[in-house]
Amino acid sequence: MHRIFFLSTIALLLPINLLADETQVLFDGTSTDQWEFAEDAWFIDSDGSLTCRMQEVKGRNGTTRKRGMGYIWTRQTYADFELQLQYKLSKAANSGVFYRSDPSDPVQKGFEIQLLDNAGFQAAKGPKDPKNLNGALYDAQAASTKAGKPAGQWNTFKLTCRGPLVTVEINSVVINQGNFDRWTTAGKNPDGSNNKFKTALKELPRKGKIGFQNHGQVVWIKDVSIKPL
Repeated sequence: MHRIFFLSTIALLLPINLLADETQVLFDGTSTDQWEFAEDAWFIDSDGSLTCRMQEVKGRNGTTRKRGMGYIWTRQTYADFELQLQYKLSKAANSGVFYRSDPSDPVQKGFEIQLLDNAGFQAAKGPKDPKNLNGALYDAQAASTKAGKPAGQWNTFKLTCRGPLVTVEINSVVINQGNFDRWTTAGKNPDGSNNKFKTALKELPRKGKIGFQNHGQVVWIKDVSIKPL
């Protein structure tokens, strides 16, 4: 009797455990139902990729410029996971993958992996801190190597988060690994350099939403999936 009860319990629990490990499609090129964003800020392009719209605004001197229209966020929150996608940047584009973030203040209450056309951006605006170049744990740790393709080409991207440990892969190359338990002081990185964060990164929540940044230049995203760990 006890054996039958034990086996029945396992049978009931097994589907739940399997579901927890299954890869979930977040964007397949046909629907944005799993995402939240300002109206018209993001849309599905003709090639099935997710892309952002720019808004023209006038400066004080009367000139016009384009600016982004806001982030796009998952409806659900995630803690430990493997996130995979493909991205493509326009020339000089500056964007980012936010994770474990609070949309009310993602700059201070979230983490970001920088997506940047290094060559185009620096040619237009000058040298940039390595901690803010492509693949960086934004303002916290520079990528260890360059693996991104030139603007206009698709790149594969994988982000693995498990507790304090974060690993970033671009085009199947591990370009960044960090342990956020080492970030114990607000405004400081373990190497002594400054960062923008008012809270020590060790203290930030390790669960939140995933989002993409619309920073004023066009970026395309496709084939987005996540596997909770």
